Amino acid sequence: MADLPGNSQHSAHTLVAVIIPAYNAEPFIERTLASVLAQTHKNTEIIVVDDGSTDATASIVRRLADGDGRIKLLQQKNGGVASARNAGVRASKGIFIAPVDADDLWHPTKLEKQLRVFAAAGNDLGLVYTLYRTIDADDMVIITPKQRHPNGWVFMQHLGQNFIGNGSSVMLRRDVLFEMGGYSSRLRESGAEGCEDFFIQQSIASKYRFGVVEEHLVGYRRTPGNMSADFVRMLISRRMVLESVLARCTEAVKPVLLDAIFRTDVEIAKLGLMTHRFAAVARNCTKMLWRSPVQFAKLVAAFTAIFLRKAKRALPQPESEDRSSGENGSESGGNFWNYSIHEFADSAEKADYRVVLSNLAVMDEKLGPSGAYLTRLPEGGTLAMPNEDTNSDSLCPLRDMR
Repeated sequence: MADLPGNSQHSAHTLVAVIIPAYNAEPFIERTLASVLAQTHKNTEIIVVDDGSTDATASIVRRLADGDGRIKLLQQKNGGVASARNAGVRASKGIFIAPVDADDLWHPTKLEKQLRVFAAAGNDLGLVYTLYRTIDADDMVIITPKQRHPNGWVFMQHLGQNFIGNGSSVMLRRDVLFEMGGYSSRLRESGAEGCEDFFIQQSIASKYRFGVVEEHLVGYRRTPGNMSADFVRMLISRRMVLESVLARCTEAVKPVLLDAIFRTDVEIAKLGLMTHRFAAVARNCTKMLWRSPVQFAKLVAAFTAIFLRKAKRALPQPESEDRSSGENGSESGGNFWNYSIHEFADSAEKADYRVVLSNLAVMDEKLGPSGAYLTRLPEGGTLAMPNEDTNSDSLCPLRDMR
C-alpha cells in the first residue's frame, strides 16, 4: 500500500474523513463531536449529514462548526443512514473513511491507532476495527461483549459471528469503499433498515483482510429510541443481507450461510414472540415455509427444544453462586470514560460454538487468499451510491472520485 499516505512515516498528515449521519440527534451529537474533536490524530475533516432532522441537531452542529473549521454540515431530506453516509463520503476528500453514529463515542487515540495498523499492512488490508462497549444515554457501560476479535481473512467468521458489532468502530480505505459501491440503501427500501454496516463489512471481507486494534475505543450507544435497540428489526435486516450474500456465494460458502440464515430465523421467532411482535414472526415464518419446508420443520424442532429447556428451568434449581454475567457479555455499570481500554471480558462462547468458529477460521485461511468466497461482487446498483440531493456544492458523481 505504498500509494496510501497512511502507510508513510508521515501518517500524522494523512487526511481522515469522519462521516456522521444524524437524524434527530440533539441529545447526543455534541458529545459525539467532542469525542471526535479530541482525537490525537488531528488531520480530520468532520462531515455531519443532517438526514432531515426536526430537532436542533443542525443548529448544534453549526455552533460547533463556528469554533472548529474541520466540521462541515450537509443537510438533505430524510433518506436513511446509507443515503446519509454516502452523501458524506462523496463530499469528503480523506483517503480513509471513519464513520461514527451521531450518538456514539470515541476514545481519543482511536484514529491514530487504526492508522498505525494500516501503516504496517499491505494492499490486501481493507478495514481496521476496534473493540467497543455498549453504553446507555448517560454514557454508563451496559455491557462489554464477550466475543472473539479475529483479523486477517474473516469472511466466514464474520458470517458466524458479527464480531465488529456496529458501524462506529471501523476505518475503511476510501478506494475499497468505492470499489464496493458504498453503503446499500436497499435494506431501507425493503423496510428492513439496520444492518447496512454488516452488509458493507461482509462485502469488503470477501476481497480484503481485516485488521484490529484490540482495545475498547468505542462507546456504542443503545437507548430505547435508537435503531439498534429494535432487535427483531435488526435480525430481519441481517437475514436480508445473508440472503443477498447467498445469491452470489460459492458452493463452499453456501452450507455456512444456510446455517447462519436458519439461526437468524430462530432468533427472529424467539425474540419476536418475547416482545409480542407476532406479525413480524408470522411474516418471516410464512416466507420460510414457502422458501424451504425443511428449514421450517427444523425451526419448529428448535422451538420445541427451547420450550423443553425453559420448562426444565422453571423447575426449582440450586442457587447459583454467580449470576452477575449475561450470556453474551459482562454486565458493567461504570462510566465509559473510566474503563481501561485494555480491560477485556472473558469469552463466553460455549464450547461447541467455539469449535464452529475455529472451523470457520480454518475455512478463511483456505478460501481468503484465493478469493473463493463469492462468484461475483455486488452487481451495479446493489451497493451503488445513489445521487442523493443535498445543499452542498461539493458532491460529485462516483466516476469523478476514482
